[in-house]
Amino acid sequence: MQPYLREMVWGGRRLERLFGKRLPEGARVGESFELSAYPGRESLVAAGPLRGWTLGSLLETYRAELVGERVWRQHRGRFPLLIKMLDAQEDLSVQVHPDDAYARRQRLDEAGKTEAWFVLHSENGRVAYGLQPNVERSSLARALAQGGLENVIRFCAVEPGDVLFIPAGTVHALGAGVVLYEVQQNSDVTFRLYDYGRRGLDGRPRELHVEQALEVIDFGAALEAPRPWWELPGARPDGATLAACEHFRLALLRLADGELHETAGESFMAATVVAGTARFAAGSGAAAAEYCLAAGSTVLVPARRELAVTPVDGVCTVLVARPGGEIGMDSRTEERCD
Repeated sequence: MQPYLREMVWGGRRLERLFGKRLPEGARVGESFELSAYPGRESLVAAGPLRGWTLGSLLETYRAELVGERVWRQHRGRFPLLIKMLDAQEDLSVQVHPDDAYARRQRLDEAGKTEAWFVLHSENGRVAYGLQPNVERSSLARALAQGGLENVIRFCAVEPGDVLFIPAGTVHALGAGVVLYEVQQNSDVTFRLYDYGRRGLDGRPRELHVEQALEVIDFGAALEAPRPWWELPGARPDGATLAACEHFRLALLRLADGELHETAGESFMAATVVAGTARFAAGSGAAAAEYCLAAGSTVLVPARRELAVTPVDGVCTVLVARPGGEIGMDSRTEERCD
């Protein structure tokens, strides 16, 4: 896939330096939409007979053949996931996302937003990740009014390889110096609590959504501190399950030699190289395709298709995202979950 690149007031140029992405000259790119059917920010097919098609066009044309019958019915024709790479040259706003129930009650056009992060690069970076113990709605509102928000938020230092699961309702912010991979629900509903008085790319103050944020924050959330993937339950030298929820499943595969076969099962999967170089092969005969892709590249594998992955010139690391539930789980991935 060819990503959609989005300039952000807090963005930078590290996606070019670290992953060779061709960024518009002078642009502060904060988000690379690796796999996206979000209107106006769609990724494109980068190679093959469908080159240039948007992900939305693929979905409209191939429907359940692309995403699987269950996903097609469950999400009513909407592509369920969005995968990004983010570069924070400056701190992002302190924010929170609503859940699906709130989105439905408020008749929003989008779903709620649960997400997971995998840290790719950190220059002594940190993230805001939840609230300090015993912070309630009244004390948070008071801290906002008095300019003491940093005193009630939990900040965590992060390093490459760290994993964070961010359910809807979690107060969070990406800090300056951090580059990461993100898988999330296909939504952009964000309520900003605080944004440093910063102005947007248009020169106007960026909007805050304090009342909406206070409505959706989960004040009782119990969040584990970020930790590296190799310390997660069930982790092995060749990989781990990073996150598993009703919306998505995210796994890490670490390949040193040989060939690995991943099956999309009854739904699609998306594989993103985050370190090293990998060769991807799929299909047979006239439908066969093979690509050698470096870190920062993403491939989409339709339902019921098999992907063969081979490391090139050493170890490579691949993140594999799938829709939630038991959709598309092959036996090897089930073993990792256990």
